[in-house]
Amino acid sequence: MLLEVKEYSEPIIKICPNGSEGEIIELGGILICLPKRPPKKQISGHQKSKPLQMWERVPMPKELSRVRSMDEWSEMPREFREKFRPYIEEEFRRRREGFWFYNNGTPTYITGRHYMMLQWTKLDIGYPYFLNFQREIFLHMAACESDSRCIGQLYTKCRRSGYTNICSSVLVDEATQVKDKLMGIQSKTGKDAQENIFMKKVVYMFRHYPFFFKPIQDGTTNPRMELAFREPSKRITKNNKTSQKGEALNTVINWKNTTNNAYDGEKLHILYLDEAGKWEKPTDIRDAWRIQRTCLIVGRKIVGKALVGSTVNPMSKGGKEYKSLWEDSNPMERNKNGRTKTGLYRLFISAEKSLEGFFDLYGNPVINDPDTAVEGIDGEDITIGARTYLKNERSSLKDNASEMNEVIRQFPFTADEAFRDSIEGSVFNIGKIYEQIEYNEELFPNPVVTGNFVWKGGVKDTEVVFTPDPVGRFNISWMPPAEFRNKKQLVRGKRVAPNSEIGCGGVDSYDLDATVDGRGSKGALHLYNKFHMEYPCNMFVLEYASRPPLAKIFYEDVLMAAVFYGYPILIENNKYGIARYFESRGYDGYLMDRPQHLKSGTAKVKVKTKGIPSNSQDIIQAHAHAIESYIHDHVGVNYETTEVGNMYFNKTLEDWIGYKIDNRTKFDLTISSGLALLAAQKVKKKKVSNFDERKFFRRYKVIG
Repeated sequence: MLLEVKEYSEPIIKICPNGSEGEIIELGGILICLPKRPPKKQISGHQKSKPLQMWERVPMPKELSRVRSMDEWSEMPREFREKFRPYIEEEFRRRREGFWFYNNGTPTYITGRHYMMLQWTKLDIGYPYFLNFQREIFLHMAACESDSRCIGQLYTKCRRSGYTNICSSVLVDEATQVKDKLMGIQSKTGKDAQENIFMKKVVYMFRHYPFFFKPIQDGTTNPRMELAFREPSKRITKNNKTSQKGEALNTVINWKNTTNNAYDGEKLHILYLDEAGKWEKPTDIRDAWRIQRTCLIVGRKIVGKALVGSTVNPMSKGGKEYKSLWEDSNPMERNKNGRTKTGLYRLFISAEKSLEGFFDLYGNPVINDPDTAVEGIDGEDITIGARTYLKNERSSLKDNASEMNEVIRQFPFTADEAFRDSIEGSVFNIGKIYEQIEYNEELFPNPVVTGNFVWKGGVKDTEVVFTPDPVGRFNISWMPPAEFRNKKQLVRGKRVAPNSEIGCGGVDSYDLDATVDGRGSKGALHLYNKFHMEYPCNMFVLEYASRPPLAKIFYEDVLMAAVFYGYPILIENNKYGIARYFESRGYDGYLMDRPQHLKSGTAKVKVKTKGIPSNSQDIIQAHAHAIESYIHDHVGVNYETTEVGNMYFNKTLEDWIGYKIDNRTKFDLTISSGLALLAAQKVKKKKVSNFDERKFFRRYKVIG
């Protein structure tokens, strides 16, 4: 249910089953309207002092707990049933509407599903604690359920955040109250789906449900394949009486093996995809979702919801496909139907808010170091905050970059950390790259400005100006002084780059306007400042990665950047399109010849004047070495000076992380940045003097 409010540009999702409107909160990029707060006396714990106000599970009345089934209930005296009927009806109301309680003085709302997990869902370790970050998961889940534009929730998490328990409890809660529905489970393997989720979680939870929430069940009480709420052919009570036949729900919870088309052709009410960030080929979570989502949609109507959650594997082990799913589930980016590309709404909660062992008595995370010890929800004192604890774990592994990277990925502070790739087999020092990324994320103000270059007044070959634009194609961290911008220089009547002593650039270009699949590589450009006494040096000052609909738009973008900075550009000489374009525009003097130090002294075959060969192994190795050396010297923390590098472009840094030297074509930003570094290494050829000493000094041949 959506609510339009003047103060907000986006519709607000109402989650109150009764349609009431209360506080508006934001979670995962969506606005959620909570139910209206009830009067104080209707909020549990109102009669207690503030320190004693917290979530408390209230056990079932002892007399009622002896009843094991609806058959036994029906056989109880009328007086007994009338006595406990209000209690049972109240539990059904809370299940539907949710529950309000005071938590250390704060009126706190939890959804019906959350209430069912806390009050009635027994785990192997007992009943769960109230944890505030799980409340956020349930609220976000309720919004996904209520929003007719949404197909489900995508939750990226840290380890041991309890999401499997949450989703299993939701399956049981929903399956025991709806008719003619199918609930499905998949995990990274069929064994995980069957044993770890279906049997150990779902079945166990259902078996410990109170009798009044248990519908008629067909089959064994400990099933291995499906939990079916069908009408059995005959049921006998413990007193050998034929049970009263009620109307069965005809709802089923089952699991499937991990294949892309496991539920293809079926109509699902809820689909739980466990550990989606760990699905390895040949089962691709992205391809699987393309098929499975059709099981949740009939025509244009969404008839079911998905619960998708995971920690993230390395990119080569399922992480890449999951990351793609994540990027396309941003609720801030919707199509004309109001849906994200996947139909999912994503949610990330930091490890410092969800780390086991760092919750106070009220279920709130202890993030920062407390002044005095805080009693934890598990009875243990908490003396340091979760943030300090996690940072200590990281710093203790600074000498083991691989292990530190793994800890960061499993217990991330940010979504970007959750998607860190494995550094094993990496070409570059990923530890230093991540140090730089973390530093960049905390910089304020951010030194990078996004925008576009345009010709002043729309007239080409006049003056290039930069216009800031949050969705622009260029990222810039430094501009030359005004007197050096659009500087002109002619050599033998030809335009050349006038500021080559300050900097240079590299381009990864393309020749085709469009590819068969409509995607293709992006055009990439980097500008780089060389060593200089007056200006910021040894730093990338411009980043560009885009694929405009026409190649000539990309070429013009590169040309304008080169003119504005006055920097020469190094290209790959197999990309003829950009060379021809620059020549036709009269700017081929801005394209560099092959760097002198990379030319073979013995080569007899002429090389192309402009650009550098892209398929030479010597060049490929020199290219990688240039980036490797730059990272070592100018990226991350310098442990001698404790200073951090000035490489501010995270897109490029992330591209370096995944770079594969034997499959370079996908890494546009790595190619262009490496070319810029190679361009910076160009050595001027020394002029040979025409002086001939023989013209001034007579030489004599001495004999004898």
